[in-house]
Amino acid sequence: MPSLRTISKQKLKPGVILALLCAGAALVMPHSATAAGCDAVVGKWAWFVGGEVTINADGTFMQKSGNSGTWECLDPAKGAVGLKWKQGGYLNRLALADGGTKLVSTDPSQSFVKATRINPETVLTDLLAPLQATNSDSSSSRRPTGQPGGTVPIKPSTPFTKPKAPISYESPQGFVNSDPKVEARFKQGYDLFTNKNYAAAFPILMDVGQAGHPRAQAMLGRTYQEGLGQAKDYKQAAEWYGKAAAQGHRAALFSLGNLYFEGDGVTKDQVKAIQLYRQSADKGYDQAEFILGLSYEFGWGGLPRDRRTAIKWLDRAGRHKNGGAGFIATWLEKPDTPHFKDEVQLGKYIGAIIDKRAAAAFGNGSGGGAKEDPCGYAGPVAAACKHGDSGAMDRYREHQETQEDKRKYGVQ
Repeated sequence: MPSLRTISKQKLKPGVILALLCAGAALVMPHSATAAGCDAVVGKWAWFVGGEVTINADGTFMQKSGNSGTWECLDPAKGAVGLKWKQGGYLNRLALADGGTKLVSTDPSQSFVKATRINPETVLTDLLAPLQATNSDSSSSRRPTGQPGGTVPIKPSTPFTKPKAPISYESPQGFVNSDPKVEARFKQGYDLFTNKNYAAAFPILMDVGQAGHPRAQAMLGRTYQEGLGQAKDYKQAAEWYGKAAAQGHRAALFSLGNLYFEGDGVTKDQVKAIQLYRQSADKGYDQAEFILGLSYEFGWGGLPRDRRTAIKWLDRAGRHKNGGAGFIATWLEKPDTPHFKDEVQLGKYIGAIIDKRAAAAFGNGSGGGAKEDPCGYAGPVAAACKHGDSGAMDRYREHQETQEDKRKYGVQ
């Protein structure tokens, strides 16, 4: 497994690069719960009338002409988003389609609005980072920033609002100190930490952490690992993560595993790292489930290469709303997907296929001749495309169409 030091400024190592691995919401999945989240829209897109738009992971997007705006997730299960433009107040409602290679309008009055992903071969690299942590004692990582782009805005039919919910104080695992005064003290430090007042938060978290509060201990681990108001100190990070991990804090188990995987502040021990990932995954932590899945796929940390087990863990992470895991599971479930030595080779393989689909959707750009089908295909594949049936399209292209496909769209 390649070094992940340059990928995550918070140094969360394997889990960092794997938590958003280019999810595609419209892929035909055996389990609907593995549908990708909205962050799969991050990247560069070619608009249906020409031009480019870049959707950034921080909730913004930009076009080359200068217009820009914000976007929000409307339906994570479908990868549906709303894009609001600063100039004109326009609104586009779009959803991922065709294996994450396209964006199509979900508004019947804007059915002509669509986009196709640009540079699909770089998508996995662009999205090799998870969501920002929604809870401050969880793992966090950098988010991709994207490139400039452009598009055509459409007037909204209804007002667009983007509520900004505060970071939840609630513990995902229900860690609450039995002493109300200790818990109140922790919340004080927690609020300071989440507002990035790390210097003020540190002595409070240290006080509560020394009293045994696992969430404070995990946050102290982050403080030292990421250098948040204190000098980076991986030994101290490992010590505090270890205290929280000993109490079953799943994010601390995962983060401690990252330190062992890279040998930061501890003796490098990838076998122990995998054991910590598994303990975290057994508690339902999606990043740990994701890293375990890829560890089985690529044989990281001394694990045997076992695609069936890899798919099991990736599917489980997908069910916990990790869209990247669902995307990768989809490709690994395909019987014709070969084995690769690492995620770079897998990414190139997937990117090449996506690139072909995008090229077919836009045509080869040559003029003259008969008018091309708007989907960029011919025969039954075009018919399936018009109905938005990406599964049937894939089956036809792979010569595995079913009798139901033939009944609906014809014989190839």
